[in-house]
Amino acid sequence: MALSAAKTGKTGSIRRSRGAALALAVAAVATAVTLAPAVSASAAGYTESAGPWSTATALTGADGRQTLVDVKSAGDGTVFALWRDEAAGATTWDFKVAVRAAGGTTWSAARTLVTGEGASAEAELAVTPGGGAAVTWRTGSTAENAVSAVAAIYDPATAAWSDPATIATTDGSFVSTPELAAASDGTLTAVWYQDTGTLASDIRTATLAPGATAWSDARTIGSVSGSYVYDLSVAVAPDGAATAAWDAYGFFSGDHAITTATRATATGDWSAAAVLPGTTATSGNVQLTMDAADATTVLWYSNTDGNTGSGDLRSATRSTPSGSWGAAQTAVTSFGFSDRSEPLAAPDGDLTYVWAGWSSSAGEYVVRTVTRDAATGTWSTVRTLSTGYVNAQVSAAIGADGTVQVLWPQVPSIDDGDDHYLEWAVRADGKWSTATALNSAPVPAVPNTDALAGEVAAGPDGRATVVWRTAVAASAGSYTSQLSAQSQTLLAAPKVTARTTLTGTARTGAKLTCAASWTGDNATVAWSWLRDGTTIAGATGRTRTLTSADYTHKVSCRATVANAAGSVRSTSTAAAVAVGTALKVTKAPAVTGTAKVGSRLTAAHGTWSPAATSYTYAWKRNGTAIGGATKSTYTLVKADKGRKITVKVTAHRYAWTNGTATTAAVTVR
Repeated sequence: MALSAAKTGKTGSIRRSRGAALALAVAAVATAVTLAPAVSASAAGYTESAGPWSTATALTGADGRQTLVDVKSAGDGTVFALWRDEAAGATTWDFKVAVRAAGGTTWSAARTLVTGEGASAEAELAVTPGGGAAVTWRTGSTAENAVSAVAAIYDPATAAWSDPATIATTDGSFVSTPELAAASDGTLTAVWYQDTGTLASDIRTATLAPGATAWSDARTIGSVSGSYVYDLSVAVAPDGAATAAWDAYGFFSGDHAITTATRATATGDWSAAAVLPGTTATSGNVQLTMDAADATTVLWYSNTDGNTGSGDLRSATRSTPSGSWGAAQTAVTSFGFSDRSEPLAAPDGDLTYVWAGWSSSAGEYVVRTVTRDAATGTWSTVRTLSTGYVNAQVSAAIGADGTVQVLWPQVPSIDDGDDHYLEWAVRADGKWSTATALNSAPVPAVPNTDALAGEVAAGPDGRATVVWRTAVAASAGSYTSQLSAQSQTLLAAPKVTARTTLTGTARTGAKLTCAASWTGDNATVAWSWLRDGTTIAGATGRTRTLTSADYTHKVSCRATVANAAGSVRSTSTAAAVAVGTALKVTKAPAVTGTAKVGSRLTAAHGTWSPAATSYTYAWKRNGTAIGGATKSTYTLVKADKGRKITVKVTAHRYAWTNGTATTAAVTVR
């Protein structure tokens, strides 16, 4: 599938593995990573940079199978794609990663990080502001009494991945895949939990300094007993302050306890773990983010309707890592237990949440979003982004400029599940775009798998990179798939492809039209007119009717084409303005008075278009001019008796050709 050239950070996807057995349950929420903003909060980075979509690039062959794990953009714009890959004929899966360098257009060859994994094996991807990245996963087995959490590190200086380095090792008990987040200097913080006995676990953490090859010694920041750690999330502010949050599910009580621990500074100690105020025994699905000003927000699901799985999305915020939590807020009501994504924090503190969930009013799954305004602290009303049936999938990302990119697969309706489209929407400058299908041709359904799935990353200027998987049915009950990538290119300044021209006759009263041709995405054109090279005030239309002020002067027009990347202008050849056409009579002149020798006749000059400014008269006797009779009045003499008297009226206006009309004749008695 090739995405069409539609014009119009941190990522989150709700399709994350939870693990098969409750004894090993890990509700691994995507890490909430907040990086130092590369653009000021007030900058319109997206509108200044987003150009058309690039040509699609295949990241894999088409004979194997893949499952996307994550796509993220580092602070400098380097993009990383992580996926599981099952080679043709293989029975196990590998974790592979590809990189597109900052400012580049090509992707690296896929690098295999680990082999021999299962189809549901977990891995986590984190990025750093300087273009680095880390991937964590688990290795070993409890049967062999050798379970470890490991990480591979990407060094942007050498464009190479390290060999896996051990973060934590157990003696055969369970260890979770570490959650990762990065500070602005590139220091990585990992948080995980590992079993310490039956129904007992420690939440542990370690850090990796930039350039280091070994992780720091692990330390315990919390413990649970008689419970399973059901959710775990970590967020790190640009200055290195960090918060970890987890949900401990009581095995005997069935109650949940959402707990947090905090590192107030990059090198400080972690606080004692404490239950989050405002949460209850029915709270769960904890998610976490920290913004550039160190404000921390925790979101969680709160069951309000017994065992039906319907509840509220709740949040609590504190302004500093060492401050007190504010009162709990309800962000969304009628929120499903599985309607989970992650909070996306903008540099100005605005917080956006995007999720896919069942809508009873629509009768199908939809993609919805809410935003909390940092200035007022209130959550917006819920907005639906999707326009069809959504297969419970959505990916969202936020750029350092605050632009939110969202991607999801949908079909026109539940009854028409064969036509799959990747839908894309963006929130820039506080406004959501209308959802757009990126693929012009629908992707047909494939048995036993998602025919179409994708992840989106937002670069530091908000521009989107999309990696998607298209599946194709092979033999009965089997399929193959392929990964492809596409991104929004850098917006280029417009170019004039055909010089501005004038059409029409250059004379007073005539209409001239200005025309030009140009290329440029999101470009607008401004028209202006010039008289002898000087701009004419107020003349901003594409057409202009010439006035008497233009007569004997040279007139030209100019097209100024601009977008956020720059502007270009083109001016036509100047045309000398000639005299306008003759004035036209709209009400004929007429003679009034008594047609009798000795009486005075008066000529009414009539009405003219355009209006005349002066008139001249020529009285005639039987068609011959009467000498000296050139005023608007004439006194009849004996020579006029029995003759026919007319008046020729000439209308005058500067810059126009004179108009003439003759009155009807009167016979003198």
